[in-house]
Amino acid sequence: MRKALSLIILTSFLVGCTTFSLNYRRGTEAAMAQKWDEAVDFYQRAVLENPKNSIYRLALLRAQTSASRYHWIQGKKLAREGKKEEAIAELEKALMYDPTNQLLLRDLQELTGSVPVKTPEEESTPLEQPVQLQLKPEKIDLKFRQKASLRSIFEALGKHAGVNILFDEQFKDIPFSIDLEGMIFEQAMQSLCLASRNFYRIVDEKTVIIVPDLPQKRLQYEIQAIKTFYLSNVKAEEIQAGLTQMLRTQFKAPTVIIDKNLNSITVRDTPEVVNRAEKIIRLWDKPKGEVIIDLEIMEVSRMKLRQLGIDFDQYGGTIRYSQENAADGWLNLGDLSFKLKENFQLVLPTAFIQMLESDADTKIISQPRLRGIEGEKLEYVVGDEIPIPRTTWAPIAAGGISTQPVTSFEYKNVGIDVKITPFIHYEDEVTLELEIQIKSLGGTGYADIPIITTREVRNIIRLKNGETNLLAGLLKDEERKTLKGIAGLKSIPLLGRLFSNTDQTIQQTDVILTITPYIIRQIPVEDKDRQPIWVGVTQPAGANVASDLPGRTMTDEALRMRESQQAIQPGQRVNRLYFNTTRLQTAKGRTFRLLVNIQAQEEVANMSFNVSFNSQVLELKQVNMGRFVQQMGERPSFLQNIDNSSGQGTIGFTSPDVSRGKKGGGTVAILVFQAEESGEASISLSGVMAMGPSGSPLTFETRECQIIIR
Repeated sequence: MRKALSLIILTSFLVGCTTFSLNYRRGTEAAMAQKWDEAVDFYQRAVLENPKNSIYRLALLRAQTSASRYHWIQGKKLAREGKKEEAIAELEKALMYDPTNQLLLRDLQELTGSVPVKTPEEESTPLEQPVQLQLKPEKIDLKFRQKASLRSIFEALGKHAGVNILFDEQFKDIPFSIDLEGMIFEQAMQSLCLASRNFYRIVDEKTVIIVPDLPQKRLQYEIQAIKTFYLSNVKAEEIQAGLTQMLRTQFKAPTVIIDKNLNSITVRDTPEVVNRAEKIIRLWDKPKGEVIIDLEIMEVSRMKLRQLGIDFDQYGGTIRYSQENAADGWLNLGDLSFKLKENFQLVLPTAFIQMLESDADTKIISQPRLRGIEGEKLEYVVGDEIPIPRTTWAPIAAGGISTQPVTSFEYKNVGIDVKITPFIHYEDEVTLELEIQIKSLGGTGYADIPIITTREVRNIIRLKNGETNLLAGLLKDEERKTLKGIAGLKSIPLLGRLFSNTDQTIQQTDVILTITPYIIRQIPVEDKDRQPIWVGVTQPAGANVASDLPGRTMTDEALRMRESQQAIQPGQRVNRLYFNTTRLQTAKGRTFRLLVNIQAQEEVANMSFNVSFNSQVLELKQVNMGRFVQQMGERPSFLQNIDNSSGQGTIGFTSPDVSRGKKGGGTVAILVFQAEESGEASISLSGVMAMGPSGSPLTFETRECQIIIR
């Protein structure tokens, strides 16, 4: 019976000592040495021996993932070096370990030339005008070499194509010459409108209207479209301001509305601007890259202990008095005698010779694997929470003296805290912002309150894909030496060692950290994403226009900007557009008015300009027509467009009689502002475009106004 019980105990002990199989231990050693193929082989054997062991299965999965990633990186490296066959072998081995990796499969197919034919992604059709002209694809053969009426040229062009031509009430007929030979109708209309500073609007399938190219007319006739874009990778509120800035023109800003619940953005503007917004959103709405970061954290502690010398069990002697006839420790006073030596006992300390020396090593290893998105912080914390008592004093009764102690506990993290923020570069490199804190207990202080020691490193490093960085040197070295012995005797030179004992303790702690980033997904940037988006460029077919007309490849807006920026010749009369004051002070919440005045040395038939202000400080409440515009005739055209979200306002006016203008001075507009916040802001005039009755451009000088809000 005893033999059977001993056999059972021995068997249980052996089973407990062999918790992990030999193959698992060998696989772990191979994984520590980053020999992933051997590690996978040993882990597979361990799983076959014990298929129900979850530790074996997880270790096998980790080793397979690491082996696949290792061979994937080696395959890419060989492919860059031009070693195609070796690269294919490495990628095939990587795919064997991770057959579900679609990115790896695509790289292998591209290298072997077996990429499946993909159907082109259906891109959204660009917005077009809802009404299109029904025309025959016939080219026009019209030449106007001699000066002719611009109206008659448009009518002849429409008659040739079978299209009715209408004219806006402010259309100005001027002598003109142009060659429209070899063009289709739309090309001819674009060339003629561009050269004569007009634009056309399609009314129906057989009718167009010719309109002067003025900002107020653009707002009146241009067709607007509304389109909603649903975002997948960026937040709508993050790109709203940038998109508005990109689509803003000299005259107006687009309407951009976001929906946070649907993460969508809606744009309202002309079809051309909406199409441009779609291209910009497609470029911005890209998925972020992803990385896997392998960490190996090893904390090595080494303690050396040395004890040399004579160690006494007690550092003092004892004298005791006793009698032979003493009963239970009681002494008879009649027999008390201090003369007899037999009544005294002396106890001396016992001495031991110590020659002890020990050396102990402790290793703590952690191998976390973190996966995260570019630009997002990854955090890994391992350790304990230590309670730190905090005592405050409170009164026992209301209004009394604070004499009642109240103790609370604050928990502090002790251990290793690693924070990493990755940034992926297009050169197949990764920048890591590291923040490492190592906290440990350094003993106890007053009232046994724990003392926490901290070692911290903050650094930014840039590594290649798969490159390993070693961080070490977080060393803590502590040495203690204690001398014990008999007072007085231990201090005697040389002989003092016979009456003393020396304890020396040396403790060293070092932390070693290795970091290896792996890029698993980069931002998908295609060749078409690198192409520029052209703004304000029109390319009508070539037409031989008279030499006194501006070039056809320039837009009307660019021509006017060039003309308005021409230098003023000496002695030339200067036109001015200015505020009634250059500096104004007001209080927060108050409403104030600014007058936009004009001093025109020549007649002005139409004008448009922008008012720019700081929308965080000011709000433009209202724009009223000034006396200068009212005196131009009966019911003059006055345009106003306020956009407080972008801090822009557009103002324009046109004389009711296009053949007449007005010169002199006066007030063009009255601006009503409200001061929203305290601070300083400037209000400026820009984009001034003015024309005389003959269609000649006029140049104006402007100045700004400084607003101080208390």
